[in-house]
Amino acid sequence: MTSGAPPNLKDDAPQELVGYRSNEEWEALVAATGDALAALDEADEKPREDVRAALAGIDAIHREALHRLVRLFKEGVLEQVITDPAIHTLMGMYDLLPPETPGCRKVWDFLPQDDASVSADPADTPPHWSPAPVDAAPADGEFAVCRMEEGTYVLARAGGDLFAFAGVCGEHGAGMREGTLNGYAWACPAAPGCLYDIRSGARMGGGAPLDCRPVRRDHDRVLIGFGMPFTPSLAAM
Repeated sequence: MTSGAPPNLKDDAPQELVGYRSNEEWEALVAATGDALAALDEADEKPREDVRAALAGIDAIHREALHRLVRLFKEGVLEQVITDPAIHTLMGMYDLLPPETPGCRKVWDFLPQDDASVSADPADTPPHWSPAPVDAAPADGEFAVCRMEEGTYVLARAGGDLFAFAGVCGEHGAGMREGTLNGYAWACPAAPGCLYDIRSGARMGGGAPLDCRPVRRDHDRVLIGFGMPFTPSLAAM
């Protein structure tokens, strides 16, 4: 039996951390949680505020405990463990990623904000429908990046419905071509913790919502609306 110094985590190659769920199951859990939080917008005001207060308390408990835990980490440990997507998401939600690593600020602000449906069109934009440059509408769970005269938009299908939203993340300024769709949750390619609800545009962690657009079908064409109101499509409780 031999003994030696503990391994230097900074020099070791990142390892896949094992938990109760696979990475795919973790992403599905995040998406389902986002759906549940977004659906609270349909609840009566008093129960909704009670749930928000409870979630804020849970958030404060987690934030305090995680900040204390990270202070105990030796140099290089945080950089090693955040290579795991689940840990990266959690640390991003609580402001614990290294300064150069983008992430989310809070965890319980995934509910649609009052400005989530505000159009980014100039005030003088006439209402009109523009055909998306796709041969066919995306299949469920898939998306297409559409370059249009009005800008670049992502056309996605989830739950059997079509959604359109801006092709640039307002938080990071990153293009969405390499983003991923999981249920109704859209993950910005700039940071694993930067998630949006494509039904409303609301961003987990707060911040500017996605510019979402109305969508309709016209025979074989998919049309995206501009210069007109957008109404979030959220599931009822």
